[in-house]
Amino acid sequence: MKTTAAINKKVIKAVQTSMRIEGCKPAVSAKTKARAKALMEQKRVQVSVPGK
Repeated sequence: MKTTAAINKKVIKAVQTSMRIEGCKPAVSAKTKARAKALMEQKRVQVSVPGK
């Protein structure tokens, strides 16, 4: 069965939502973390993260 890009996006979003509801956390790569940190520094955004 062929699917369109729009349907693929909806399926991906549905799966991500379902996993989030079930308590699964998506894996974040080091590259993504570095990009987020660079963007936060560039925009001067500070986020506090509670300790475990």
